[in-house]
Amino acid sequence: MVRQNEGIIQRVKMLVEESGYKKSRFAVEANINASNFGKKLEGKLGFTDTDVKLISKRYGVRVGWLMSGEGEKFNATEERVHHDNPARSTRTGIPYFNVDFEMGFDMMENDTTTNPEYMIDFAPYNKCTCWCNARGNSMYPTISSGDIIALKKIEDFHLLFSGEVYGIVTVNGLRTIKRIKDNGDTLTLVPDNKEYPEQTIDKKDVLHVFQVMGSMKMF
Repeated sequence: MVRQNEGIIQRVKMLVEESGYKKSRFAVEANINASNFGKKLEGKLGFTDTDVKLISKRYGVRVGWLMSGEGEKFNATEERVHHDNPARSTRTGIPYFNVDFEMGFDMMENDTTTNPEYMIDFAPYNKCTCWCNARGNSMYPTISSGDIIALKKIEDFHLLFSGEVYGIVTVNGLRTIKRIKDNGDTLTLVPDNKEYPEQTIDKKDVLHVFQVMGSMKMF
């Protein structure tokens, strides 16, 4: 069944914004055709029951909430957190490491640790690899210094989505959060804060790449 409902459109737009994805990436993650998804957000096409179920499954929200806006937003069987109050658990969720990604181009002094301080159980990001810290101002206002960021490790980083936000770790110790331009053999690291310069690095100098799935405020 096709559902042409302004309420559903607004709730899906809310989820897209909260996810930190561009709408095309949001659709791909949910196994929905990205081109049609854009038309559905514009009201040119209706959301189907299958669309609603796919979004519910991928992002941990209740079908009933998507359809009507009533009741709990997230599935009752899954723990969740508010962005200003992350739930900490010693048993379930994704590991949080007290490791900084600098939102500038400085070398970081704190070493990567293999021992997480605790687990964060937040349904929309429970398919990530880990949570870490963001420091600096080059990605403001998208990410603020002091936020914690949900990271998903990219195994094959030779093909990346230009314009998306990634955590880059280089062989010489640089850990930074930037949007990227994939130039083939090089990556251009692009800050959201235009007071900071762009920088280009060779892919051969990249040790690890993480996609930044989202962020939460820590108070």
